[in-house]
Amino acid sequence: MLLNISVVMVLVYTAVCIGYVQIHRQHLLNMTGNMVAMTTGLISNLTIGVILGMMFAGDLVLSTGLSVLFCFAIGYLVGKPLHLLAVIEGIGGGIMGGLHGAMLGEMIPRARWDVMLFIMDALFIAMTAMVMYLIHNQKYKAREAADEEERTEGAGQVPALMPIRLSFWMLYIILPVVTLCAAAIFSHSVPAGEVPVTGHEMHSM
Repeated sequence: MLLNISVVMVLVYTAVCIGYVQIHRQHLLNMTGNMVAMTTGLISNLTIGVILGMMFAGDLVLSTGLSVLFCFAIGYLVGKPLHLLAVIEGIGGGIMGGLHGAMLGEMIPRARWDVMLFIMDALFIAMTAMVMYLIHNQKYKAREAADEEERTEGAGQVPALMPIRLSFWMLYIILPVVTLCAAAIFSHSVPAGEVPVTGHEMHSM
């Protein structure tokens, strides 16, 4: 159950990040755009790699190959609205995250999958939320700078950070974390008569 929720959540949140980059690409210049592309590619493919490593446990070549495909796809999509350097940053960060994620998912014992998935999902939510906030903040600073220039016809002060809206954090972070907690609780128990598989036993198959 938690594995299915993780797959859907990663795909949806990654698509949302790519969409935000596309919409606000004019505010993501130079290093800001590169950082957004690299962070999105790395954390998305790290989580996807862990999930694939668990789904295809015992076949590290397959999980690694699929992770690399996701690396190129996500890196290209998140960097294309910006510039070529952002594409390279996204793909490079994605490859690093995807390869490590596939190995990590392969090494985690089956009995501890839920714990690892919860940790990775929480990390993924936190990092994508920071990326979204950075994009919003860049837009806010650009708008404030333009308004200040119109008012004073000169160089204004550096705009402050965008005010944090509680509704954003509620929908983007708190609600998914609560959902993950509920899924982890319901799926953590081992069915009666089933012996948990340890990491050593899983790799010796």
